[in-house]
Amino acid sequence: MRSLEMAEKHLAAAIVERFAGMSRKERVAKIRKLASASAGDEKFIRETFPDLYREAFLSPRPVAGGRSESGRRRARSGARR
Repeated sequence: MRSLEMAEKHLAAAIVERFAGMSRKERVAKIRKLASASAGDEKFIRETFPDLYREAFLSPRPVAGGRSESGRRRARSGARR
């Protein structure tokens, strides 16, 4: 059982190293493709590579109803409208 765990760790390390050499756009496309193959693959990617999963699937944009850039700037400066 221990050798299986080691093999899994080596596989994960090799995958991380390979993705680190790619551009963000290419990395996101490949992670999405891998995760969309099956529910099991999606779970494996999500649990084994949480940072890559977050980068590929969770939007870095602000949520709906959030402040616009100008609104955030005004809030930081304390200026009133």
